Amino acid sequence: MLKSKRLSWSALRKKDYEIALFQTEHPRDRKGYKMVYRGIINGDSHFDVVSKVFKMFNIKDLIPKDYQGRTVMSGDIIMIVDHYERKRYYRLQSGGWTEVNRLHVC
Repeated sequence: MLKSKRLSWSALRKKDYEIALFQTEHPRDRKGYKMVYRGIINGDSHFDVVSKVFKMFNIKDLIPKDYQGRTVMSGDIIMIVDHYERKRYYRLQSGGWTEVNRLHVC
């Protein structure tokens, strides 16, 4: 028998996540990451947030006016700080976003 879980309204609401985008001077370099953007994105999960970040920096009409970096591509890293102040880092690879150790960010 399956038990149903009751979700509170707070669990269904989207949350604000602080994000930072890190890029290297040359695409696909493994060292020399620098922060090129910092902001707040509303989403329901880290997966939702990285998807929104990818769209935001690859669709011309969505790119923030103050953004000076290039489009998001393989090797770029996104840091997400959630509402519990936990930091997670995700690197874009050919198969999608994968979580990486924070020590990869220099």
